[in-house]
Amino acid sequence: MSPIALTRQQWLIAILLFFMILLNYLDRVVLSLLSPVIRAEFQLTQMDYAMAVNGFLVAYGVMYLGSGLILDRTGARLGLGLFVGLWSAACMLHATIAGLYSLVAYRFLLGLFEPGGWTGAVKTVAQSFAPAQRSLAAGIFTSGAGVGSLIAPPLVVWLSLHYGWRSAFLIAGVSGLIWLPLWALATRKPTLPGQSLPAAPTPIRTLLPRLLTNPRSLAYMATRFFGDTTGYFFLFWLPEYLITSKGFTLGEVGALAWIPFLWNDLGALAGGYASGRLVQRRPRPIEARKVMMSVAALFVLAGSLLQNASGVAGVILSISLCTFGVGVWASNMHAVAADGFPEGEVATVHGLAGSAGAVGGILFNTLVGSLSMQGDYFFAFLILVALQPLGVGALWLWLPDQPLSDAVTQRAS
Repeated sequence: MSPIALTRQQWLIAILLFFMILLNYLDRVVLSLLSPVIRAEFQLTQMDYAMAVNGFLVAYGVMYLGSGLILDRTGARLGLGLFVGLWSAACMLHATIAGLYSLVAYRFLLGLFEPGGWTGAVKTVAQSFAPAQRSLAAGIFTSGAGVGSLIAPPLVVWLSLHYGWRSAFLIAGVSGLIWLPLWALATRKPTLPGQSLPAAPTPIRTLLPRLLTNPRSLAYMATRFFGDTTGYFFLFWLPEYLITSKGFTLGEVGALAWIPFLWNDLGALAGGYASGRLVQRRPRPIEARKVMMSVAALFVLAGSLLQNASGVAGVILSISLCTFGVGVWASNMHAVAADGFPEGEVATVHGLAGSAGAVGGILFNTLVGSLSMQGDYFFAFLILVALQPLGVGALWLWLPDQPLSDAVTQRAS
């Protein structure tokens, strides 16, 4: 039976991945929390804000694939450290924003480097954790996104009110630089036999054409294209939604917006653990991920149907149901790449699919920007209901289950 308990070194690596993703999300969510203040200072419209978000997503989409190609060649230890350092510097540049053009430029830079955090985490999980451990490890680092978004509202609002909004970008960026030496120390030794001898990466000229015609990788790309959009919506638009559609004040956002992200964390941990238990009972990891992602879509459906709820408690509850589902989805979605593809291609496949997810996010973000100007979020939630079923449906149709023994044989061949 494949073990689910983590060793001491695996716990250390998982915790560092957790904090890395926490900083990854903290760095990007600062703008969404401060967007009303920054828009007012520089007289920017909501479509200007959507342009800045799209600048991030365009770079994010391109470099999701680029970061995967880099990480499959440098390894997670070196590549992840490089990307964390670069995006931390890009975050600090936001403290010098002077208007729309600098805002878009700095968001573009941040988008170039942040995908390496996710591809690096998945690459690390593929190398350092057994199949039954992977969804739990993915759940741990995925929950960092929720905690980053959870602590961001009170922290960023407090910093903005006491020291000015620019201080929030500086502190978020410096925190990433502090993480780097800890990562270097924790990853000096391999955690699994053979980890120090990774498989040679496939040449890019043959790898990309094969992945772009392989039904398995295309299925995973479709999953990210449809499914990532739900997470992007709550990341980039939740404060705007609460303020412009539900009448929340900035202070109320700082006091309450952490609650849905707490439920995102609980969903990631619960979904990862439940998936690992399913793998222990039946050694088909991809099947376990698909089951849990289907359950996740039901939570998003339930929360979306309750968006007309009145009162602060009703609004927060409805959003929390959605974000719990997003957490369950994410912990299993990231594990699919490690389960379904050879170790030397994991980061590339994950990056290619992440690029597809960014394209879907750009399309939906542009639509939400237009709808938000009309005060119409109902149609946005209506679309959200359909996206995750489409994403997991692609996995059920085109990414077949494999017993662990078959997967190991394929990776060795």
